[in-house]
Amino acid sequence: MFSQNMLIRDGEYTKSIYTMIKEERFQEAINVLNGIPEVSTTRAGLSLLGHCYYQTQDFIEASNCYEHLVNLVPDVPEYKLYYAQSLFQAGLFEEAHKISTTLDAPQLKDKVLQLQSAIAYGNEDYSTAQSLLLQRQGTTNQEATVKNDEGCLLYQANMFEDALQRYVSALQAGGFNPHIAYNAALCHYRKKENSQALNYIAEIVERGIRNHPELGVGAQAETEGGARSVGNPPALAASGLAQAFNLKAAIEYQEGNVEGSREALTDLPPRLEPELDPVTLHNMALTDPIGGGAGLRRLAFLLELGPPTCPPETFANLLLLCCKHEMYDTAADILAEHTHLTYKYLSPYLYDLLDALITAQSTPEEAEQKLGVLANNIGGRLRSLAAKVQECRSAPDQNALRVALREYESALESYLPVAMARAWIPWRADDFQGAEREFRASAEFCSETPTWRLHAAHVLFMRGDRYKEAAAFYEPIVRQNYDEILAVSASVLANLCVAYIMTSQNEEAEELMRKVERAEERKGNATGQCLHLCIVNLVIGTLYCAKGNYEFGLSRIAHALDGGSGARLCADTWLHVKRCVLGLLTGLSKQTIVLPSIAIQETLSFLRTCEAYGLTIPSVLTGPLEESGEQPPTIGLEARKLRALLLRLMEYK
Repeated sequence: MFSQNMLIRDGEYTKSIYTMIKEERFQEAINVLNGIPEVSTTRAGLSLLGHCYYQTQDFIEASNCYEHLVNLVPDVPEYKLYYAQSLFQAGLFEEAHKISTTLDAPQLKDKVLQLQSAIAYGNEDYSTAQSLLLQRQGTTNQEATVKNDEGCLLYQANMFEDALQRYVSALQAGGFNPHIAYNAALCHYRKKENSQALNYIAEIVERGIRNHPELGVGAQAETEGGARSVGNPPALAASGLAQAFNLKAAIEYQEGNVEGSREALTDLPPRLEPELDPVTLHNMALTDPIGGGAGLRRLAFLLELGPPTCPPETFANLLLLCCKHEMYDTAADILAEHTHLTYKYLSPYLYDLLDALITAQSTPEEAEQKLGVLANNIGGRLRSLAAKVQECRSAPDQNALRVALREYESALESYLPVAMARAWIPWRADDFQGAEREFRASAEFCSETPTWRLHAAHVLFMRGDRYKEAAAFYEPIVRQNYDEILAVSASVLANLCVAYIMTSQNEEAEELMRKVERAEERKGNATGQCLHLCIVNLVIGTLYCAKGNYEFGLSRIAHALDGGSGARLCADTWLHVKRCVLGLLTGLSKQTIVLPSIAIQETLSFLRTCEAYGLTIPSVLTGPLEESGEQPPTIGLEARKLRALLLRLMEYK
């Protein structure tokens, strides 16, 4: 195969290289330049190579080129500036600052001050960044840049309203800039003004699509992930598209729309995973549709990169994801290994909450005490804020009322996880009465929040004698989404059906099941991946089996799984099947259950079908980070064993 250099005729290297650079084909230009021996020893060659490396975001190689240039032509201060800028972009702040202090060219003073201010900001030395910014104000003619930098410092101080004003002034002074518009959107997001943030995002995306069609925005969704990677061209960095789509994903995620968050990330210009920026990788980890394993690995990878590459939210989200998947020992190990990050990236509130969750694994009583102290502190603040809201309602100042309401909502957001954690401790010990007691204690503040009402319904349902009260909590959730019934959690639908059955409201249960069945038919559930009706039937079947009616219970379970031959047969659903079959076997062996012959034959036929279709399907769920060299048992193998036991009990030949 011919090399790139052999395709360029002698005497046309300069023309070809400059054409590549003009057309932003920087990687091709790098390949050609690296094939020319003289490049590494000449000013022109090193300058072109350094520029191309910088544009492809290979800042280490760019800094190497500019370092050689500084030694080769020390009387050109611009190369020293480019060297410091490359080091800064590579995250080598100390080295960049050291080089910048040797720059004394008057014509570069403003750029040097801007670079030094950025270095101080990256090192979280905000006072130094502020003093350098004040020096720039008297010398620079770039008003928009200064306003933007002022906004960054105010944002870092959590003064979002003042920061937003600076960003708006910067946009007015210098015209539309996607990065400044993104900063303004970020301020709105922090102020929980998502509609205004989405307006800025929409403008960034619209301009990005219009000005840079080559980036292929939305191509991933159109080709179902098969679009060709566009890499990381300068146009992508200049367009602000990556930042805009990631912020949109964050807004959707915060509002509970995980699917919408995934769609926002899918609309990003197509790139391979090694080409992704850290923020995109972080957000993909949180919204991974497959499960927690890939997400945990991505967050662990980012954490090992360390600052400034690693997004500051990574540490907290990694710990929270571990707790979500009940990997408390892993969370404890991460905390112990990164104690220097604990005080930097975890608020006292979040640290106390995580500490209590981890402590609950060994000493639940101590965890209850820690959560109690946390709940009392936040509860006291909520009461004072509630009084403040009432005072503001009687005052004419609507802005003060909005601020007070925002503070109350923020405190309530902190209180709710603590209340849920306090109820979770008795829940996991099957002490549902104790869990109900905790919910009653938190009803003062949380009784109107959807999350509290949902989990309160679950607790009442598990009590076993409070089905009517549980249904009263479940029904508003279903009514709210009655036209889009599949948007309701399958567990809610199943529990509500059971509650209806247990309170002799069989007609309501049947009507709800028909509604779900019609919704699945409209959706065209040919793949069997929509499991709402399946789960409802499984739960009802399990209920009847628990009550001793195995004939009807097992028939509902078989119906739920299409007789064991459909795509609904998986580790999740098989768990319910084998529990009920084992219950039947136990009753038959103790001679406490008598089952008609036809029902036994139907059960044997069902198990035989599960055996045939489940030969290669794992029968157990694995944790997100579990990697075992052993082959897991399959549904087919377990179904065969259950069928053999049933045949043996019935003495069939």
